[in-house]
Amino acid sequence: MQALVLVLAPLAHGGEAASKDGPAKLDPEARHNEYAALQKEMEAARPANDATQEEVLAYVELASEKYGKFARENPQTAEGFEAASSLAMLLAQSGHKDALKHAELALATAPKAGVDVKRVAVCWALLATGRLQKEDAAGAREALKHIEPLDKQMYTQLAAQLDEVEKQLAAIKEAALKLQPGKEPFPIEEQDTTGKPVSLAALKGKVVVIDFWAPWCGPCMAEMPALVQLYQEQHAQGLEIIGVSLDKDAGSLEAAVAEHSIPWAIISDHKGGQNALARKWGIRSIPATFVLDRKGLIRHLDLRGAQLAQAVAKLLGEKP
Repeated sequence: MQALVLVLAPLAHGGEAASKDGPAKLDPEARHNEYAALQKEMEAARPANDATQEEVLAYVELASEKYGKFARENPQTAEGFEAASSLAMLLAQSGHKDALKHAELALATAPKAGVDVKRVAVCWALLATGRLQKEDAAGAREALKHIEPLDKQMYTQLAAQLDEVEKQLAAIKEAALKLQPGKEPFPIEEQDTTGKPVSLAALKGKVVVIDFWAPWCGPCMAEMPALVQLYQEQHAQGLEIIGVSLDKDAGSLEAAVAEHSIPWAIISDHKGGQNALARKWGIRSIPATFVLDRKGLIRHLDLRGAQLAQAVAKLLGEKP
């Protein structure tokens, strides 16, 4: 990922005169006062703890406009870096898509001295995280190199996390190659939430839907009534479903099962927060489904609703 290229316009207010080499800049005292006023303005606009999502989003957008403008107009200054880095952290906390962009802005506008090096390290960490989310492990590792001389402890922690994430990405890619239509799935030998054994091998001869889901997943729960109906209609003809739940706690899983009267075996994949099955099967998002034929081979991936029902009906008509 290339560094952000800044196009800076001259300031509209007073200050030092523009030079041929760049935009006009405020003198240090004026810049300090303007930034202090901006901080006061943003603090007054900060939403309350019980604010609605709309109010929080409005504040985030206001901060993006105000802090972003100040940072772009005051490059290579402590205040400009402070504005950009504060904005990057705020956007990262709210999961905003522009967090990476403003982390780059902060690093591009940071002066060589006069700023908190730990704050610079945090911006590099945000940049590394953003690149990793785009599966750019090499770019993430390059960003980490800049952290090492600034904050050794942070570097050590993030480097270890990056090692683990790279392993996960490799496993996901390997699973994606193996778990394709016509191929055998990974074995499942687990216990369900009631302690009964769940064996994928034992279900050969059946049409099996493996459903990765979670009670906190809105699309999963929206799909659940149709899945329950499909099971009720086709179970006698040879349909089995294995649910693999990425639940966060047993209570929410039990409540979801009871609410929807889910009749099939449910495996809780949250043991120790590891989601071991989901990782092994390369699950990137849920709901995720695998449809197996009577021979135990994968035939379809990620079908929903009517498409899933049609595929199951057709597979039930095939001979083992």
